[in-house]
Amino acid sequence: MKEIWGLYDKMRPKQIEAIQKQNPIAYLPWGALEYHGNHNPTGLDTHKAQHLCIDLAKEVGGLVFPPISLAANLIKSYPGVNFPKHSIEFSEKLIRLICEEYFEQLVEQGFKIIFLLSGHAGEPHLQILRDVADEFNQKYPEKYFWSLAEFDILPDDLLVANHSSLGETSLQLYYAPETVDLDSLPKDRAIQLEIDAVSGEDPRPSTAAHGEKIAKTFVKNAAKKIEELIQKYM
Repeated sequence: MKEIWGLYDKMRPKQIEAIQKQNPIAYLPWGALEYHGNHNPTGLDTHKAQHLCIDLAKEVGGLVFPPISLAANLIKSYPGVNFPKHSIEFSEKLIRLICEEYFEQLVEQGFKIIFLLSGHAGEPHLQILRDVADEFNQKYPEKYFWSLAEFDILPDDLLVANHSSLGETSLQLYYAPETVDLDSLPKDRAIQLEIDAVSGEDPRPSTAAHGEKIAKTFVKNAAKKIEELIQKYM
């Protein structure tokens, strides 16, 4: 029997409390508004993180919070490329502050396990979120804060850090196929970061089936660790 779960912002207080009493786990999807080429939506990082958190919550229980679409270190600031439009970028200082304040609020609300999934892997954005989790684990040893990107717990032959390439595009095809346009990619030349905003494997062979494999492996691996954390912290 699956544990109970819910979307925090779509539930009434008594519903929240009923879930939290059984599963005091908070899932915080952290995304971005960032240019992902002509073939993917600007909210890819957010969609990916939110859907993966929901799938994981369905597996082990808990409450999924609304996604945060604020990120630093976007492709618009990446050296050697010129994509100034369609990315809304924030400072590293602000990312740290929001993460710290959000974690404090989740502590105040009584959550024991806080799972932050960053759909954006720009650095040091991602490392900032990891560092704040480490600091809070020291500050609140009776709770556990886990900040990660999806590829952190996946084998390299399935997914590595990428930008709008085979892995991310396949995940988007799995979760929101109507938002992807593979036909907009060039058919007569190699994919290039400087032109196509793609870093990683060629996205043209992307499929929803491959995205499903990535998603299900992620959920399996994350659920295993969360079950271990439940035994320790709950």
